[in-house]
Amino acid sequence: MQHPRLFLAGALASALLAASLTQAKVPEEEASRLGKDLTPFGGEVAGNADGTIPEWSGKWRGVPPGVNYAGYPAELPSPYPGEKPLFSITPENYQQYKDNLIEGQIALFERYPSFRMDIYPSHRDFDFSERMAEKAAWNARNTLLSNGVESVSHYTGGIAFPIPQSGEEVLWNTRTNYCHHSANGSVELWGIFANGERSLETSEFTQSLPFNNPANPIPTTEEVVGDRIALSATNYTLPQRKKGEAIVVQEPIDFKSSKRNAWIYKPDIRRVRKAPAIGYDTPTGPGGLQTSDDNKGFNGAFDRYNYKSLGKREIYIPYNNYGFNDLSIGSLDDRLTLHHVNPNYVRFEKHRVWVVEADLAPGKRHIYKKRRWYVDEDSWNPVMAENFDSRDNLWRTVFLLSEYQYDIECYEKHAQIFHDLPSGHYAVSFSQFEMQPFDYSGPYRDISNFTAAYLRKSVTR
Repeated sequence: MQHPRLFLAGALASALLAASLTQAKVPEEEASRLGKDLTPFGGEVAGNADGTIPEWSGKWRGVPPGVNYAGYPAELPSPYPGEKPLFSITPENYQQYKDNLIEGQIALFERYPSFRMDIYPSHRDFDFSERMAEKAAWNARNTLLSNGVESVSHYTGGIAFPIPQSGEEVLWNTRTNYCHHSANGSVELWGIFANGERSLETSEFTQSLPFNNPANPIPTTEEVVGDRIALSATNYTLPQRKKGEAIVVQEPIDFKSSKRNAWIYKPDIRRVRKAPAIGYDTPTGPGGLQTSDDNKGFNGAFDRYNYKSLGKREIYIPYNNYGFNDLSIGSLDDRLTLHHVNPNYVRFEKHRVWVVEADLAPGKRHIYKKRRWYVDEDSWNPVMAENFDSRDNLWRTVFLLSEYQYDIECYEKHAQIFHDLPSGHYAVSFSQFEMQPFDYSGPYRDISNFTAAYLRKSVTR
């Protein structure tokens, strides 16, 4: 027979656990704000005090009136053609705009006389997929952080925490805000070095998102979907030394109980092997100017850092960059200028962003001692990031470009620009300058297409 005192202690622990889980959920009075004073994804509907950030209208879903978009493989035309910058920020005048700039932008102004930011009117015109809005509303009332911050539970796909209560929840939103179930396309990764030389990697990329499987009704949670939140395959086509190399990755929803599964095929040895090094601060891309967990802002396990939310700021961010990949406007050489991309091809607008900072946890190792992310309140896309070295010096500043993808009714993460300040090098990854846009219309592919066995079979065909 169990001792009464032990029974009471166990009951108390269970009650406290239940209470903590209840407190972790957003109260109904908060969740009911979605679609009212908060957008369906959780941004503030209201504009800012001086009108430089407009009220969210959500007046368009999909292709806007007057925009001629035939669908894949056509380029996305801008819904704001012919719009001119309101003003430009330069090394000569950036001081007067410092309240709306981040440390990384200021560093670029102070380092490069040629750096410029063209500031356009801010737009908040697009509504989101109804299915994704329904998922966000359900998650607000049910989804929890679990295993510390290493996993989410009671989750049905889409924005995990539309009304976040912590920095970790904001970061989980950046990796759960995908609106598509599959993606297929070719990507370019450019390294542009301070001596004027360039290096290029190209690959074919395929992605499936199990929680966005259109066959799953809302709510379908991890009990049915399983423990994998993203599946991807990359097949390198350039440079010659990497041609034929292939990698498949299975991303867990619970980094405490599971690990990222990755396998790599090396054509020189003609074998498929487990790839444990794909993660954390493993250098990647031409010149190793980014880490594995830099991609798309931040990915992988949370266990190397302690996180905190610094609240919201109004800053100038890259936004609505429809023309960045479109080589019918200007040339590749004109874009990839020394030290930074040509400012003519990057559009900035003022928006509200969540700011999350991370400090390296005691006893943990990573080349970045401190990190900071800036996350758009409307789309939950990370739009900029800053990475600091072991001496607390700003090392790399990152711009992440996105635009509203008409065919999936959502803002999609695309090109990423990594500025390595000490060297003067920079990298542009996930660009599609000379490639067709991504195709999001393909059928959902399940986990059997992203295994070591499937990789072996595909590379021997």
